[in-house]
Amino acid sequence: MSDSSTLDPVEASQAVLEELKRQRTEGVRQIYIEDSTIEDLERLLGSENGKEAKNLQPVSQSTTAEVSAEVQRISSAPTVEESQPASPKTSATETNPKLLSPPEFSLPEGSKQEQWDWLKNRVLGCDVCKSELNPDAQVVFGVGSLDADLFFCGEAPGAEEEKAGEPFVGPAGELLDRIISAMGLTRESVYIGNVVNFRPRHHSSYGNRPPTAEEMSFCLPYLKAQLDIVKPKVVVALGKTATDGLLGADPQRRLGQMRGTWHQYEGTPLMVTYHPSYLLHNPSKSSKRKVWEDMLLVMEKLGLSISEKQRGFFQ
Repeated sequence: MSDSSTLDPVEASQAVLEELKRQRTEGVRQIYIEDSTIEDLERLLGSENGKEAKNLQPVSQSTTAEVSAEVQRISSAPTVEESQPASPKTSATETNPKLLSPPEFSLPEGSKQEQWDWLKNRVLGCDVCKSELNPDAQVVFGVGSLDADLFFCGEAPGAEEEKAGEPFVGPAGELLDRIISAMGLTRESVYIGNVVNFRPRHHSSYGNRPPTAEEMSFCLPYLKAQLDIVKPKVVVALGKTATDGLLGADPQRRLGQMRGTWHQYEGTPLMVTYHPSYLLHNPSKSSKRKVWEDMLLVMEKLGLSISEKQRGFFQ
């Protein structure tokens, strides 16, 4: 928001509100904001040191009040380890409220590669997925080694992913790549997929919306088929949406209680941890250490060697 003078204040304020709501559904209860960003927000909301900003139309009182209330709700709430994430909410106008029933299919006989190619073609050609796409966007399918021992599961594509047609290629993806590298692995040696194969639509041009239960339910057969093909030794659920997709929705579930312990997905060990975007919004040493502790458990489960330097990261 370094060039706030060129932004429409109402649109920008609405964008802030949508992003705060998205973070709340991810379980984020504390946010770090640069001083410059706060100054930009003050100008956009029509206030600068208690005075109306110059050269900007005042934002409507309802929008200002809603943004202020959302900031207060997040900043005054307990930390993510102590709080219960809100369930994803969206209005019927933001997405198709009547998706078709989840697809039913069986993987064909053949090698892993042949099965994966068949499944990829089916997903990329899925009429429902294509009907949900944003303009100039692509359906996103999983990538990586079909013989991977480790399967990372995310939630849904973001803006960068829907353009590239590949999961985790934006800032969160770059952070995930660094985590994988710190484990002594490469992006090409693991498998990365998402619960949903398209970026959920919403009215704002900024931020992302968590997928609805219907969107997740429709795409889950595609994710499970990828898991059936790869047959990983360990699955890592990145964030609440991925956890709900793999373990079933639970309104009482809190990631702070789920992470750091082993769960099961159809007999496969499952580790729950925070989504990389959580670390981007909460770049504290303690947050990074929690995710890294989860990855150390994954490395131990996979029988990977762990150096003293690796064990000491973020301590």
